[in-house]
Amino acid sequence: MNKPIIGLDIGGTAIKGALFAEFGEIVARNEIATPHDSGQEFFIDSLCDFVRGLVDGQAVDAVGLGIAGILDPECTTLIESPNMPVLRGMPLKAHLEQRLHCPVIIENDANAAALGELQAGAGRGHANFLFFTLGTGIGSGLILNSRLWRGEQGRAGEFGHLTVYPEGALCGCGKRGCLEAHSSGTAIVRMAVEAMRQHSDTELRCHADTPSALTPEIVYQLARAGDAVCRDIFKSMARGLAIAIADVHNLLDMYTFIVGGGISRAYDYFSPMVMDDIDQRVFSSARGRLRLLRAELGNDAGVYGAYYAAREALARL
Repeated sequence: MNKPIIGLDIGGTAIKGALFAEFGEIVARNEIATPHDSGQEFFIDSLCDFVRGLVDGQAVDAVGLGIAGILDPECTTLIESPNMPVLRGMPLKAHLEQRLHCPVIIENDANAAALGELQAGAGRGHANFLFFTLGTGIGSGLILNSRLWRGEQGRAGEFGHLTVYPEGALCGCGKRGCLEAHSSGTAIVRMAVEAMRQHSDTELRCHADTPSALTPEIVYQLARAGDAVCRDIFKSMARGLAIAIADVHNLLDMYTFIVGGGISRAYDYFSPMVMDDIDQRVFSSARGRLRLLRAELGNDAGVYGAYYAAREALARL
């Protein structure tokens, strides 16, 4: 019998982890706040203590780890991460393997989530798809022929930074017109604040004194209730998604797209808008054939994906 495998999802707010048995069932799980302000050694110590608490004295075959940011091509070092600057430039794989005495497999968090959906979620039965998360930003992972496609330098699938409006809003990456700047949770809130100042006929005006308290959820609920301004915000968000999805389809002949992240709670509302717009942007033979599916694993996608990344790596050894 194989030893269990740990799956970890390191986010800007929390570290989630699970202990997986031989056939992929979770037998233990836990979550802690992400330590940010005490230096690299404290972070590694905290992470290793977290893993030891999960295994409770058991030996494990490997630890899989998904983390937000850009990794080197060998997936050993975190080159850049806006959420984890304390780990920037750190040979994370070597440090963890030395402390945990087992193989550690590191993957970008969106890539890990795509693997999770491929193996245990909405991607089952689909050999080719783009998984993307709609949250504060937009992350994504590309599955081709049932395998994660990382690209030549490990940076494939940057769906959020496709240009949808060349002269559009400024993105956090420094470019203008990225999908992330027009269809993420941050973009929805920005558009709501702008609309609140320009329109008097919107319930958004109730938040004029506390614009910092606006959330995508508030905009969504107002749109569902019939607020025309909020409905237009979601139409604009959906149009950006449709442009980007149609471009990926036209490039790769890909028909399946899976959306996760916090904004996917509004999936039933915005997905028909996206699909209607897509049909105006693809060849007639493809109209009605593309699929925009809602992710199934929710907040567990990254943990599952980290587990599957570790299992696949072990199988290649």
